[in-house]
Amino acid sequence: MKKAFVFDFDDTLAFTDACVLVLGENSSFKRLTPAEFNRYELQSGERFDFSQFKDPEFVLNGEPTNLMGFAVNVFAEGHSVFILTARHDSVVNAVQQFLRQFGVTAKAVHCVGKDAETDIPKAKRQVLLSIIENHDVVYFYDDDAANVKAAQEIGVKSYKV
Repeated sequence: MKKAFVFDFDDTLAFTDACVLVLGENSSFKRLTPAEFNRYELQSGERFDFSQFKDPEFVLNGEPTNLMGFAVNVFAEGHSVFILTARHDSVVNAVQQFLRQFGVTAKAVHCVGKDAETDIPKAKRQVLLSIIENHDVVYFYDDDAANVKAAQEIGVKSYKV
């Protein structure tokens, strides 16, 4: 049976210092962790700045979560490991380098965070549909309930971490 294990990156496989900035009027700003961003609603005059999530240094300086051990085990068993993140494409190599520290090579790193208007759950669902085509069973792990729900809607075994 061909299995795929798909992991979000931030707050799922790694903790990083990258924050989403909320820019307001008069040069004011707030810093949001990925978990805070998942629940934050923009107020009038605010906009998100994801620039820290385009910076490879934030990935390379990350710390593994407890789920990294699981990713190491499923990779060692010969299963396909994928990363599916809302980060920008500019960090693909850094994510692979981070994983290699633990002996894991992802079959692919899918970055769906193109811009602030991207519907992340929908974008992640599209990538999962392509992974489903080549695997008998797909497992998905993410820290955002909306992403998990979108994956469950297409029959992916999904877990909120």
